[in-house]
Amino acid sequence: MKALLRVSNVTKKFGLVRALDGVSLDVFEGEVVGLLGPNGAGKTTLIKVSLGLIRRDSGSVLLNGLDPYVDPEARVGVSVIFERPFLPDSLSVKDLLFHVARMYGGGFDDVRKVIKLAGLEGHEWKTFSALSAGLKQRAAIAHALLANPRFIVADEPTSNLDPVERLRVLELIARLNRDEGITFLVSSHVIPEVTRVSSRLIVMSRGRVIASGSPSDLIYKNPVARIRCSDPEKLAYMLKTSGFNVRIEGYNVLVEVGKGGYEVLLELLTTASRDGVFLMNIDFIGATLEELLSAGDVT
Repeated sequence: MKALLRVSNVTKKFGLVRALDGVSLDVFEGEVVGLLGPNGAGKTTLIKVSLGLIRRDSGSVLLNGLDPYVDPEARVGVSVIFERPFLPDSLSVKDLLFHVARMYGGGFDDVRKVIKLAGLEGHEWKTFSALSAGLKQRAAIAHALLANPRFIVADEPTSNLDPVERLRVLELIARLNRDEGITFLVSSHVIPEVTRVSSRLIVMSRGRVIASGSPSDLIYKNPVARIRCSDPEKLAYMLKTSGFNVRIEGYNVLVEVGKGGYEVLLELLTTASRDGVFLMNIDFIGATLEELLSAGDVT
């Protein structure tokens, strides 16, 4: 596979703060790569360095085979979606997109195409200021599509959206990847969102890449059992004394199952039930971001 983005041993400091500390990663053609990490992990700095918007201190970056800080041609075929889109409030969606299309040598056919792709039909004559947060983000995606990109970088694209609009934006990203063949790098700090669309995950913490792999390798390799019960304190004590890592969230007990831990867990739950703990619900979920960060030796 062809690497659209190749970052090798990149460092970047702001004063005494090392925002990027020897970061290396690749994004290959056709992928949706999820860039995970808490606020302050270095995700946005990495994106800016990768696009050539700020200068790195050391290491190398190749975007479309060129250094984006030196050669603007590296950004041809690359679009960016920011967390909060800033587009002219007074223009209608259709007028705004038409002006952008003309900049790229396009016209109304291109505008109609991206409006349909972004799911903006019925909203095209609304001004940007009249759109909901989710529609604004979809308008920003339509704006990005007018450049006919092969690669879109999306920095926290679902932040500040309600759950329904988050799902719609994620479904749009997945559809553009599947049907249009567009490669995506999507940054987020919310695991369930980014795993919904990503073929590969990269986890950052304190300016370093601490884990990378498929969602099944990283998130579901060490699943967590979420058990809703009548006496969380009693159940948690039983599980802790048997060697499980446990924490309580309301009436839920979260248990790191680990390799080969299912049978032991089920036996303990049977015992707890006999001892008067009423088990209301049990389901298995992936690791949380905090758990991935605590397991920073995963590669």
